[in-house]
Amino acid sequence: MVTKSFLIIIILISGIFNNNALAEVSINGTRIIFNAKDNESRIQLKNNGKSPYLLQLWIDDGNPKARPGESNVPFLINPPVIRIDPEKGQAIHITAPSITLPQEKESLFWFNMLEIPPKSTATDASTNQLQLALRTRVKLFYRPNNLIPEPVEAYKNLTFSLNENILSVKNPSPYYITFSKIEIRKSKNTKILGSVEKFPEHMIAPNGEMKLPLTIKEPSEINKANLFYNVINDFGGETINKKPLDSIININ
Repeated sequence: MVTKSFLIIIILISGIFNNNALAEVSINGTRIIFNAKDNESRIQLKNNGKSPYLLQLWIDDGNPKARPGESNVPFLINPPVIRIDPEKGQAIHITAPSITLPQEKESLFWFNMLEIPPKSTATDASTNQLQLALRTRVKLFYRPNNLIPEPVEAYKNLTFSLNENILSVKNPSPYYITFSKIEIRKSKNTKILGSVEKFPEHMIAPNGEMKLPLTIKEPSEINKANLFYNVINDFGGETINKKPLDSIININ
């Protein structure tokens, strides 16, 4: 009988697998904002594990299957490959030497971090090994100068319309707005009477519109209820707002 030691490398593609809970290297934030006025964005990475990790970094334009260098993006990452020792951190810089993007609204890209583990030191030939190369993918927003309103005010301009069980949302602002939760309640801390499902998130583009199926769980109790919607801010936190349900129902 012949036994062999083998090593399997698996790349987890963001959007199919959620590997954030497994990753040893963390990014200081859930999104990256590249402000045109700053000419660069500085990202802090931290190795929270007990082993050194090699990281490959790249940006794509929305295709999660794109490999490093395959996407036509205006950004450069310095350095694109780094090693971080255990419990150490390192800053990387994203620059944009030549920008030809729209200046009247945000543009969306994705920052990728492939976390390559150290080579196993196991010497037992009879031991099978499974080693994971984990990929983290977060949004990168290019934000031009002088956009109106301020980003913290953008969610207040959203408009909603409810036709039967379809919730229509319009975003007149120049920003991408990401929802983390949409629910119907009487008040903030009362039980859920209805909700938009299939989260963790829905994102609406600048000057865009989206239609979401709204599940009414307690139709007999929604009189004078409110639509509560949570949006994610630049820092990864949530801002909560509400609209009276009877003000958005389309009766035509």
